[in-house]
Amino acid sequence: MNERLARALRPLRLAARRVDYFLARRFALSTREDRIFFVSIPAVGVVAGLLGVLVHRTIDLVRSLLWGYWPDLVNAAERAGAARVLGATGIGGLLIALVVLWAREPVGGRGMSSLIEAVALNGGRVPLKATAQSALAAIFTVGAGGSLGREGPMIRLGAAVSSWIGRRTGLPPFRVKILVGCGAAAGFAAAYNVPIGGSLFAMEVILGSFALEIFGPIVVAAVISTLIARAAEDNTPIYALPDYVLESPWEILAYLGLGIVGALAAVVFTLGVRAVAKLFQRLRLPIALRPVLGMMALGALALAVPQAIGSGFPTIREALSGNLPLAMLLLLPAVKLLATALTLGSGGSGGLFTPSLFFGALVGGAYGAGVDSLAPGVTSSYGAYAAVGMAAVAAGSSHAPLSAILMLFEFTGNYELVLPLMIAAITSSWIARRLYPYSVYTEPLQRRGVELAFRMEEAALAGLRVDALARPDPETLRPDTSYAEVVEKFLATRRQRLFVVDAERQLRGAVSLHDIKHALRVEEHLRTVNAHDLMVPVTTTLAGDERLHRAAETLARSDFERLPVLDAGGRFLGVLAKRDLLAVYAQEVLGRPAVLSTFVASDQQGAGGNAVELPPDFALRSVAAPADLDGLTLAEAALPSRLGLRVIEIKRPAADGWEWIVPDAGTVLGRGDQLVVLGPTRAVEALVAGGGGFDPSATLPGLRDPSRR
Repeated sequence: MNERLARALRPLRLAARRVDYFLARRFALSTREDRIFFVSIPAVGVVAGLLGVLVHRTIDLVRSLLWGYWPDLVNAAERAGAARVLGATGIGGLLIALVVLWAREPVGGRGMSSLIEAVALNGGRVPLKATAQSALAAIFTVGAGGSLGREGPMIRLGAAVSSWIGRRTGLPPFRVKILVGCGAAAGFAAAYNVPIGGSLFAMEVILGSFALEIFGPIVVAAVISTLIARAAEDNTPIYALPDYVLESPWEILAYLGLGIVGALAAVVFTLGVRAVAKLFQRLRLPIALRPVLGMMALGALALAVPQAIGSGFPTIREALSGNLPLAMLLLLPAVKLLATALTLGSGGSGGLFTPSLFFGALVGGAYGAGVDSLAPGVTSSYGAYAAVGMAAVAAGSSHAPLSAILMLFEFTGNYELVLPLMIAAITSSWIARRLYPYSVYTEPLQRRGVELAFRMEEAALAGLRVDALARPDPETLRPDTSYAEVVEKFLATRRQRLFVVDAERQLRGAVSLHDIKHALRVEEHLRTVNAHDLMVPVTTTLAGDERLHRAAETLARSDFERLPVLDAGGRFLGVLAKRDLLAVYAQEVLGRPAVLSTFVASDQQGAGGNAVELPPDFALRSVAAPADLDGLTLAEAALPSRLGLRVIEIKRPAADGWEWIVPDAGTVLGRGDQLVVLGPTRAVEALVAGGGGFDPSATLPGLRDPSRR
């Protein structure tokens, strides 16, 4: 059977090799990693576009099954009757509850905040199953009339699939994160036909970086996704505006004021949505019952105010056209805030960008009506202020002014409003950050105590812990080490400072060359002086569970090349050196291979060692031993013959830290082992990508034992 499958797949393998060769020659992509990344970008755009169309059609199907064939949900809430409204929202809540029971945990919180956390702290790892559960709940939520946007499931599905592609193909974390941004941008672009706004949203909100190497891939994926969505859906702007113009240069001051009002409204929106979520948590209701009650409460609210139901597109269009009465402009923001909070707080799933647009349109419209009453005939219709208010509140609540500006331009297609959009959005975002430092997407993380790095360069380091990079320090001193031995240690090393560690691995202090010079002044005491007498307290240490971006700040402020690393119990784990931190930065952020280790002979301790240059397309890396190798000897694992990999060293957990083993063929691999492997880069990537699913009987095509001729 395996031979038949291999023969069947042979044409595909040959085609893949030809494509690989073509990319290497035609586009000068010298490494396999570059070629995989190059192909993955359009693939992500295609998949995200198709998923976006699928989600949109499925939401329409659920809506028609629950509500019938009404022009829109507001019309249905006005005319369908109480039984239909409560029944549709109640059944929608029940469907969400079934997803919650399947997931065995709330699914409403897996929104944009989870993507931000995945990029900042988890190397771009977005769980596919959890995302699918959240997307299914979002389809039921939006289809049943929940006050959330369809962009939520599209963004999350695009990001999750792109994360899966990146990890399965063995791409490094930095490029996996870029693919996650590509998937998110493509999902947003497919949702609302906004390739530029979707691209900037992914870079501002999710990745926190505008680097050129990030911008290009994200735009390509978003454009491809948009083309697919346009082929399947309508190609017209979502919100058609009358030809609004800036009536007077002085009107800019009115739009500046709208930016201030928009910032206040954005903070109210962020805090109001989360306040109701906290209220539902305090009720201590079963998690499967919450969405049923919340959606039925939304239905009851819609019976009183039909505009509370759904995403609010018809109401936004009326506000943009200037057709809503002032009473509705004043009432609907509070109603929509309550509807959104009920939907999300009870466990519904979906996007928060759409309700923030509704909130902003009504707040901006009310503000514009007030300005017009103060200066009639001098300013534009309140519809123009409604459009600018959408950008102001979206920018203030998301802390993403650039994406809000360009997205509103793409939504409306009106170039005349670009200047007011820029003034209001930038002002709103700046003030909102100072009133409340967290956006509607990062506030859930703050409540959970998750600390974020807001730039992708920081996030590359924030995803790693100090103890993963700390080196064991063989040059430590005991408290009773004699003065002569201390001097010998310094003579044998280039170090300026040695740490004093007792038998319980507790850090007692440090001895520096400067301290030895002071001791030389009292020659008669040299025979009685030991390391304990010479040492001084260590005032700056690093915690093993500390994130590297914080450790980088500590190292930057320190005058020392190395800082000691301690575990939670204060035990000495090793040292973190500045050069290792820079090497990780070069590898994770700049995408450049880094030599994180040097080979040191026993008679060269402390002399800096000998850096060994590896052949092209070869790598030396520390990887976790796959679970399927647990209990096997190295001979049984047969890594050289199957993957062309040599295990140079094994780092094994021990009671007092780590044990370093130079293995032979009979060495048995255990759970928790870290293998230092040397071999072809793609073989190392295959071992890393396999994780716990490594098949010891598999052979990577094109690789063989280098020792066989």
